[in-house]
This record gives sequence, C-alpha cells and structure tokens, in this order.
Amino acid sequence: MRTWIVCAGWLCVVSLGQAQEHAPTPAIPAPLHSAGAPPAAEAPPVAATTPAAEAPPSQTVTITASSEQKPPRVRFTAYRESYLTAKKVWQVSSGSVVMALRLIPAKLSATIDDVRVALQGTGAAVPIKVSEGGVFVVPLNDDIAAQDGSFFVNKGKGELTANIVIQPSVARDAWNVTRIGQVLHDARRAVRAITPWYKRPFANEVQALAFCAAERGSALQLVEGEQLIATLPMNEPAVNDINQPVFCKIFDGEDRYPGHYRVVVPEQATVVLL
Repeated sequence: MRTWIVCAGWLCVVSLGQAQEHAPTPAIPAPLHSAGAPPAAEAPPVAATTPAAEAPPSQTVTITASSEQKPPRVRFTAYRESYLTAKKVWQVSSGSVVMALRLIPAKLSATIDDVRVALQGTGAAVPIKVSEGGVFVVPLNDDIAAQDGSFFVNKGKGELTANIVIQPSVARDAWNVTRIGQVLHDARRAVRAITPWYKRPFANEVQALAFCAAERGSALQLVEGEQLIATLPMNEPAVNDINQPVFCKIFDGEDRYPGHYRVVVPEQATVVLL
C-alpha cells in the first residue's frame, strides 16, 4: 500500500531539504604577548656531552584520525519540524507507535550502507542509531529542539532525502491479540493527526499490522498461559519499511481470536504497519 502520503510500512513522503555543508570552524590565532609583559626568558645553552651520553634520536609518530570517529559534519535537515511531528505521533498514540525517518539516496552515486547520523544543538553531537536500510527513530529531545538543532550526516550535499515511517513501539514479548488491535487504532489516529486536512481525502489509512520475515517458513504462535493454541504461518507477501519483499502474517484488526492470547514472535521477525 503506497501513495505520496502512505507507502510501504506507512511512508509519508516529505521534503526535508538537502544536506548543507557545515561551515568550517575558524582558525584560532596564537596568543600574543602583552605589550607590557617581558618576553619569556631564553633557555640556557645545553652543555656538550660525549657521544656515549647523547640521547637517542627522537621518533616521529604520525597519528591519523579515523573518519568513523568523527561526528557527521554535513547538515541534513533542521530538527525542530521532525521533533514536533514525532511528539504529536507519540502523544496521539499514547506511545504505542513512533515516528522514524528513512534515508533514501537522492543521487545515483549516493549510498546508505555506511550512513551515520547525529543530532546536534549548541552542545556535543548525539549519535543516532540507524538500522539496516537507513531508518532511524526520531528522538524527542526538548533541549535540542529549543536550541534549533539539526540532524547531521556523513554524506555530501544533496545526496540524501527522507520519508516518514510510522513504527510500532511495543516490546517483542508484549504482543497479544488485544495489543494488535490497539496499535492499529493508535497508528490510524497518529497518521490522521500529522496529515494536513487538504491531503486527507487522498491519503490511505493504515490498513493492517504484519509480523514479517525475509523468507517463508516462519510462524507466529498464539499461546494461552503455557498452552499452544495455534500456529500461524507467515507466508503472505508484502514489503517492509525499506521496500524489501517479506513474508508476513497480517492482522487487520478484525481477527476473532480472544484478546488475551499472547503472540510469540520469532526472533528474526519484524513488525510493520501496512
């Protein structure tokens, strides 16, 4: 399910601007002597020594800093707009879903395999965890939002763009049938809350929640206490948040299983809103 508002895993296309080169830090001049201060005294001459007493020649060691240790220095987009949208998603959904950004190459030469992201205000840069495919959850940092902070990346100007992704925030071991229905309800509310009114007639709502794996053969288990009630194969084709084909067990919120049945999710499975 994809439109310009809702795409795989509910992607809302937004224009977040192109990366901008971060202005270099001006060089700091060396301190000057005060006009009234006397110059430093010269060191006394060193007495000659015999060859046997001479110190061994000093060794020059060149230290090269790794680029991986440097924080990203190219401004990607302002933080405040993403912060306000992510905060609304969190509040409207009571924390059951979160807003993420999916980074997408905007040039044929761009890659995201090694992309790094940092959030910076007036203080030190805060590293942001980026998952496979260039997706990261937008953090809610009131202080940096008040400082007009920005996201920075380790890519060149104009190499990346981004889409909004709405993701469930339920812990893997906390799913049950009731929670599936609640997350669907909350996700639909969140999408409506962040979609401008003039775009709502053209926007598709979240239709389903899916537990997905990269290959066929996985299955969910419905459990009551310690008793296995049902095994649900994950074999329905879909695409995940980064447009990769996956195989899923899809729930539309109208499933007639008792709400207290616990859902046991395979370790390799991901949860996607469709």
